[in-house]
Amino acid sequence: MLIRALAVTSLLTIGSQAFAMSGYAHGADHCYYFDAPSGWTMDNKVGEKDGVPMVFFPNGTTWQSAPVAIYTRPITSSGTRPDSTRITEQVDQVIQMYRAGTESIKAARLQGVRSKSGARGELWQYTGYSNGGAELAVYFPAPNTVNFFVMQVPQAGSVREFIPVLVELAESYRAAVECKPCAGSSACTGTN
Repeated sequence: MLIRALAVTSLLTIGSQAFAMSGYAHGADHCYYFDAPSGWTMDNKVGEKDGVPMVFFPNGTTWQSAPVAIYTRPITSSGTRPDSTRITEQVDQVIQMYRAGTESIKAARLQGVRSKSGARGELWQYTGYSNGGAELAVYFPAPNTVNFFVMQVPQAGSVREFIPVLVELAESYRAAVECKPCAGSSACTGTN
C-alpha cells in the first residue's frame, strides 16, 4: 500500500524558510488531517522511504537530532469489529513485533482522547525497551484503518512531560472521506 501525505493550508515562516502547520495523510483506504503541535516542525519527506507519511520534531532540531519525535501512519484494519477491539489488536501486534525482536515491552492504556472534530481515540504507553526509552501512541479507528500517532521518548521516566504534546496533536485529528490534493495552491509544501 502506498502511503502519501501533503503538508497543506497554514504556513509558518521563520526567516526565509516556510514550515507547514497543517497536513494530512492519505491513501486508497485512509484520509486524515492534523495540525503540528505548538513548537514542533512537520516533515512529509523524512519518513517517505519507510512508508511514513509525516513526522514531527521540536523546532530547532531535525528528525535525526531530535531527542523526542513523533510519526503518523495508518494500518489496515476492518471496521466490522468494535473500535476498542481494533485498537487492542493493534497494541497486541506492536507487542508481538517487539517480542520477535527480543524486546519485552509492556503496554498500558492511559486514557481516552477526543479530537476537536469528535473522533474518539485511545492513548497508550509502551515501556520495557532495553534502551530505557518508551513510546506513547494515540490510536483512532477509521472505516478501513486504525490511524495512529507514535511519540518516541528516549527515557521512560520523562514520558509524562510529553503527553500534552501528543494529546495536542491528537486533538487536531480529523478523518475525512477523501483528501483533495492542493494542486496549484501556494500553501502546499509536499507533492501528491
